Amino acid sequence: MYKRGYQMRSMTKCLVAGCLALSLAFSGAASAGDSVDLIINAAKSGDAESQFFLSKLYEIGAGEVTQDSTKAAYWLKQAADAGNLDARCEVAVHYLNGTGGYPQDKAKGLAMLQENTKQKHPVSMRELGRLYDMGLAGLVTQDEHQALGWFKQAAEADDSRAAVYLGYYYETGKGGLKQDYAEAITWYQKGISQLEPMAMNNLGVMYYHGRGVDRDLKEAKRWWQMAAKFGSQEAKRNLEILEKEETQ
Repeated sequence: MYKRGYQMRSMTKCLVAGCLALSLAFSGAASAGDSVDLIINAAKSGDAESQFFLSKLYEIGAGEVTQDSTKAAYWLKQAADAGNLDARCEVAVHYLNGTGGYPQDKAKGLAMLQENTKQKHPVSMRELGRLYDMGLAGLVTQDEHQALGWFKQAAEADDSRAAVYLGYYYETGKGGLKQDYAEAITWYQKGISQLEPMAMNNLGVMYYHGRGVDRDLKEAKRWWQMAAKFGSQEAKRNLEILEKEETQ
């Protein structure tokens, strides 16, 4: 009834806003426009990190940059070809899903993720964990133990979404784990420390059901409201259900 998010979500808007602010602070640029110019020039000069960031700017439109999906795809490919692991991970997911203008090629997407994990890329480790959690027909046999291992590595490398997945494994006893609400809450709180809305939503669920904490509907509501402000659709649905219960 009370739902937990368990899917891939983009933090693009938060990343863009934060990175743009940082670039202004450290570049000496007088305005957002100057900062964007610096990023564009660095991207054109072959800097892979700037190419990836520029692709994000074009993806959502930010600062002086107008949203442009074609340019976003172009700079994402440039960054991936230049070896940026964040870009390669995103392209891998596009291949897995057949999105972003990429043809669906699950084998290629899987291979790219696996290559990234050799360099301990947190998001790639998390996404590989998701494939083991769900299975990938003909390529990855569903294996919760493998999924758990990848989620743990990614969470310990500070991937906020992986922290939520790991918390969920502890909450439900997946992957051969002994069900441990306290450990689940610890990982949800780690996700919350990185402003992960899914973690906020899940902690609200724990308070609603009284799992590892005293049942407290006010706390549940508070965490769901916070998660909703950060864009969690699951939290919004949970709030709607709770409000209906309160009026009965």
